Amino acid sequence: MSRYLLIATALCIFLHNAVAQEWEVYTTYSYSDDFGFCYRECLNELDNGNFAVSSSISYKSGAGDFYAAHPAVAIVSSEGYELARNDFFRPGYCTTSNYPYLFEKDEELYMLTTYSPDHDSTYFNYFGDCDNPPTEAILGLYKLDANLNIIESYEHTYPIDIYEQRDKIEWQLFPNEYSGNIFLFSAFEDEGNITGAYFKNVSVADQPRGHDTLFFFKMDFEGNFLLRKGYEMNTTGGPSQLSYKRQQIVKNNEGYLLYARHLGESMDDPYNGDIKYYDNNFNHIATRYMIQPEQGIIPADLDCISVIRSNQNTTYLSTMMRRNPDDKDDIRLYEIDDDMNNSEELLPICRYITRYTHDFDDACLVGIDKTSDCNIYFAYTLNTGFGDGEDSWIMIEKLNSDFDTISTFFLDEINTFSKATSIKTTKDGGLVLVYESYKLNDPNVRLTRIAKFPASAFLNIEEAHAHNLKLAVAYPNPGGDVMNIRTGLRNAILSVYDMQGRKIHEQEITDDITSIDASIWKSGTYIWKLGTGNGNENEVEGKVLETGKWVK
Repeated sequence: MSRYLLIATALCIFLHNAVAQEWEVYTTYSYSDDFGFCYRECLNELDNGNFAVSSSISYKSGAGDFYAAHPAVAIVSSEGYELARNDFFRPGYCTTSNYPYLFEKDEELYMLTTYSPDHDSTYFNYFGDCDNPPTEAILGLYKLDANLNIIESYEHTYPIDIYEQRDKIEWQLFPNEYSGNIFLFSAFEDEGNITGAYFKNVSVADQPRGHDTLFFFKMDFEGNFLLRKGYEMNTTGGPSQLSYKRQQIVKNNEGYLLYARHLGESMDDPYNGDIKYYDNNFNHIATRYMIQPEQGIIPADLDCISVIRSNQNTTYLSTMMRRNPDDKDDIRLYEIDDDMNNSEELLPICRYITRYTHDFDDACLVGIDKTSDCNIYFAYTLNTGFGDGEDSWIMIEKLNSDFDTISTFFLDEINTFSKATSIKTTKDGGLVLVYESYKLNDPNVRLTRIAKFPASAFLNIEEAHAHNLKLAVAYPNPGGDVMNIRTGLRNAILSVYDMQGRKIHEQEITDDITSIDASIWKSGTYIWKLGTGNGNENEVEGKVLETGKWVK
């Protein structure tokens, strides 16, 4: 435990930046460190105006990478300063649920999380090295004080399959995901209590060791199960974490709906997702299906679903889809009519939008949240050369309830790879974004960040620029013979200048993506301007809306 205490003490360092956004808090860690701390998801403001942030800490395994996550929590003030942080390490255990769910009840903060035996044999916390190796998994609710110390603990334990088959490549790569574990994937406050769902998985082996079980539960804030119901699945072990994101249950007047990736019998199965209906006691009522409204999508690859209930008694579903045959990811946002009284086998899709271009080889879903005036924030990350140290940026769209675009902005930091993990609307109509980033010229140093944007940042260009948001981006940057401009602007004029101020290119922008032939341009740095008129600020009818540098 001395190693743990030393690490926990070292985690007190954080930085604050109030220039780029309304405020931003970030911490750093390096791949040369023994541990890495990450912000993961922000809870809406606490009653005192501060923010509770669901987090995680991972330690270096013998394989040379960070692995075996443990739950952690941070508190950030309404002014943008980290007030407290704590991680909840447990010898012999890790959390396969990634990071905890946080609740506020009567001005008290609660953490709901799981622990499963840690099967990484290259790691100092391997459960087989403990004096009393754990044979049970834990689902725990913990009340935290202002310093994030546990003051009350309510735990439920379950015998777990601790079998290991280390000659399988899956076990060598992901021993905790392929071992017996508890995976909590949904939890929300529900009429003064907590409703949630988790899988109790068996270990993966050549000879199946039984079936996984899906559990639904209702729990009060003293950790008592008010109701719990289980369903045996047809799966026999495996990482549920690959298909389940963070929140996949919604509630309506009749009961609960579980949205999940549909695992068909074959690739010819026409369905993408299935929705299981349960009454208020979690009795299964019906299963219905969702089909992709266009061709060219691999049906089995509707993945990483996240859902929230709309104000129209429908469900907003955001997800990633895999395009076939070019093996690129799309981002999709659906509104689905999932009325329980509708007897149709296929769920009617009210509307949907797609976000992709062929220039991106990976798109990372962040999620959606709605505002008090029925608008929607929709955020996602686009990557070129994912994992290869090339361009990426976070896109934040504000939509109305018909999915019409109110505004589209880019969080684009020069020479930086960024990936968003969570968004939450704030009580004042703004947005909290949680994301990770690293400089392309120093990829070993990682930043984990939480930033707050005011509502005004999404209303006009001047306010957007004041909060580090842009209307357009040029990529790849540095580039070669083609410069691409991505923007939501229409009928604007793009002008490109060399470093001597000479205009070398001009054209109208009419599409989301405009590709410019730069093959005859000399190597060097160029200034691009996007605006009305001819993009020249000195013209009476011209106004520059966005500008940037591009390097060939």
